[in-house]
Amino acid sequence: MRFTTLMERISAGLPVKILRSSDLYEISDVALLDGMQAEFTNTTVYFGFPGQLPAGAPPAQCVLADGGALPDVPEGGSLAVAEESALFFLFNAARRQIDESRGRGLYAEMLDTAAGGAGIDTLMNLAASRLGNSVVLLDTDYKVLSHSAIFPIDDPLWAENIRRGYCSYEFISAVEKMDAVKNAPSTTEPMVVTCYASPLRKLSSRFFLNGRVAGFVLMLEKETPISPVQMELLPVAAAAVGSAISRYLPYLVSDATVCQKVLYDLLIGATPEQAAPRLAGLRFSPRLAALCIRQTRHLGQKRLRETVAPLLVQAVPDTRFAFHENGIAALIPLDRAPVLPDETRARLEALAKQEYLRIGVSNLFFAPERFARYYAQARRALDLSARLAPDELVCLYAGCSFYDLLSTADRSSLGLYCHPALSILSRYDSDSDANLYHTLEAYLASGCSVKATAERLFIHRNSLDYRLARIRELTGLDLADSNVRFQLAMSYRIDHFTGLDS
Repeated sequence: MRFTTLMERISAGLPVKILRSSDLYEISDVALLDGMQAEFTNTTVYFGFPGQLPAGAPPAQCVLADGGALPDVPEGGSLAVAEESALFFLFNAARRQIDESRGRGLYAEMLDTAAGGAGIDTLMNLAASRLGNSVVLLDTDYKVLSHSAIFPIDDPLWAENIRRGYCSYEFISAVEKMDAVKNAPSTTEPMVVTCYASPLRKLSSRFFLNGRVAGFVLMLEKETPISPVQMELLPVAAAAVGSAISRYLPYLVSDATVCQKVLYDLLIGATPEQAAPRLAGLRFSPRLAALCIRQTRHLGQKRLRETVAPLLVQAVPDTRFAFHENGIAALIPLDRAPVLPDETRARLEALAKQEYLRIGVSNLFFAPERFARYYAQARRALDLSARLAPDELVCLYAGCSFYDLLSTADRSSLGLYCHPALSILSRYDSDSDANLYHTLEAYLASGCSVKATAERLFIHRNSLDYRLARIRELTGLDLADSNVRFQLAMSYRIDHFTGLDS
C-alpha cells in the first residue's frame, strides 16, 4: 500500500490535506512520534506533532497535526496534515489498514501477479518493495534463481554470487556449518544469519514444494533494519513464492538426481577428491566428453529444462547433465571412441539447429570427477569459436586448443613468434597481387599435396608449381623439413588469431 492509497482509506469525512505524495515507498508499518526518535524507517508512516520532529532529518512519510511549522519533506517523501483532534483516530485507522493488508495482502498480491503471467523477477521486486530491502531467491543448491532490482545490491559477496548465478562450494560449505543454519526449523520461520564474509545481516525463510524444502528467500539488511514487520512478512513472501513456483513456474526448481547434484557441486568448486566417493556407485562410460550448451536465442530456462534437456538425452543416451550458467553442462559417453563420433556430432548439430543452441565439446577424459576441468574446455571452445568460426553450431576444443594457448599470451608480442616468410610473402603479394601468402597456407593445409592444393585453389598444377618455386626463391624455405612446416602452420594460426582483433 502506498501513501496516497492509505490516506484515501483512512480520511473519509475528515479534513486531511496531502501536501506532498511521491508514493515511492511501500508502507509496511505506522508509528507515533515521541520526540526522541533520531532515525526513521522509509516504509513507516509517522503520526504526531511538528514539534516532535528532530531538526534537519524528518521522516520520509508522515501525517502531522496542523498548526505548527511544517518540515521540508525530503526528496521522494510524503506529507499530510490533519486537525489535532483527528490525529489519533487517523493513526488507529491506519494501523487497522496495515494489519489487514499485511501478510494476507502480500500473499494474494504475489499469487495474483504470478497468475497474470509475471516472471519470478517481478515477484522478487514485489517482495522487496513490501520488505523495504533487497531479496534473493535461492534453491537448495544455493543457485541464484532470481533477485530483486529495485534497490542496488552492492554487498561484494552477494553481488558476486548474483553475477555468477550461484554460490561457491566453499561458501556453501561454510554456511552449512553455521549453528543458525544447522539448527534452523523445517518451517518458513525466519532466521537472522550473519556471515564473516559479508557486512550485511540476512533474514532467511525457507520455501517448500510438495512438502519438501525447495530453497530460501533471503533478505539483505541494508535499506531498512530488520524489524518485527519484516520477520512477519518474509515467511509470507516465501510461502507465496513456493505456491507461485508450484502453480505457474515449476521449471525453476526440479528434483535433481544424485549424479546431477555431484556434477553441479564440481562445477561450483568441489574438488575431485570430495566428489569421487559420491560418484563411486554410479556407472559411466570409459571415455567421456563435457558439453557446454548455450542458447543463441533467449528462450529461457523453461525451454532448457522441459525441451532441450530431454532432447539431449534422446540424441545422446546416458548423458548426465546439470543446469549451470544459464545453460546446460553435460557429461556424454564416448564409449571406446577416441574422439567425438561423427554420428554423435551430427545429432548434436541437428539439436543445436532445431533449438537455437551452440554446443562446445571438450577433449575426451576418463574420470567423471574431472568434469569441471573439461567443462571449462567446452566453454572455452564456445567462446573462441564465437570469434574464429561463428557459424559453427558444435565447436570442438580440439580444433581451437592452440588458440586457447595463444589467448593466454601477450597479444602485442605474438607476431614476434611468426616465421618471417609470412611477412615476405604478404609484402610481395601487396605489390604484385601474386597470392603467394594464401597459396602457401593452402599447401600446408592440404598436407603438402600438389594435387589437393591445386583443387583447393582451383588452379592448374603447373601454376601451383610455379608459385611454390617462387615461394622458395623469395623465402628460402625448405618445405620438406617437418619442423619448418610446423613453424609455418603455427605462424598462420597466430596471424589468423591476431588478425581478428584488427
